[in-house]
Amino acid sequence: MSVQRLLFDDLPETEPARKPRRPRATGTASSTMAAQVTVDVVREAAPLPRAAAMAATVATLPLAPPAPPPAPPAFDPAALSNPELRALVQALPDQRLAHLLIETARELKRRAAPDRSDADGEDGDGPQEPNPALLRAARQAVGELSGDDF
Repeated sequence: MSVQRLLFDDLPETEPARKPRRPRATGTASSTMAAQVTVDVVREAAPLPRAAAMAATVATLPLAPPAPPPAPPAFDPAALSNPELRALVQALPDQRLAHLLIETARELKRRAAPDRSDADGEDGDGPQEPNPALLRAARQAVGELSGDDF
């Protein structure tokens, strides 16, 4: 059985190179680099210690939680465009569409041909005229349902 030699077995062993030490100066404080310097004016604030900086940061945090975001505006079906209304109706399941159709027919009848009994009521303006745009829409809806072309 042969022994495989390791890649670094043949390298000579040497001690790591050390930097030569500099001799210490034994003179007075004036002969060293760290001699005292007098300062006439300080133009910037001294940095705060880490603990004081943390305390200052914590002190500036708001004590109350932020206000919740404003609520989205209420759904206004009257503000929908015709393509948006069409997409809304197409997305309705059959049962909801049937209910919407019945309620729409009742509201259309109420607005297009108001009751004559309401004309004798408190306002005294006389009989109200049927809304021609709603009458035309009612005729078109009946035509669409019956398959007739108007």
